[in-house]
Amino acid sequence: MCCLLQSYVVNADPIDTSVVEMLSVPSAMKQLESNGYYDFRMIKVERKHNEIVIKARNKAGEAVELEMDLYTGAILHEQANNAEIQ
Repeated sequence: MCCLLQSYVVNADPIDTSVVEMLSVPSAMKQLESNGYYDFRMIKVERKHNEIVIKARNKAGEAVELEMDLYTGAILHEQANNAEIQ
């Protein structure tokens, strides 16, 4: 008795390993607090722009508005008294 063996190549959908989860608001606040920010007045998640907008105070006590990357937590822009800092 003879057996025929065939091998088949199966192409499955690859798993996307680049998927990164969004920061939660509590984890974003903890990260900002560890960098000296406090007195959070507004936290707004803008998924369309992949950022979190925060109004808070910096280490110097100045009122600032921050734009934080929704995935990495990097501060993209910081603005105090209508003057861009970063």
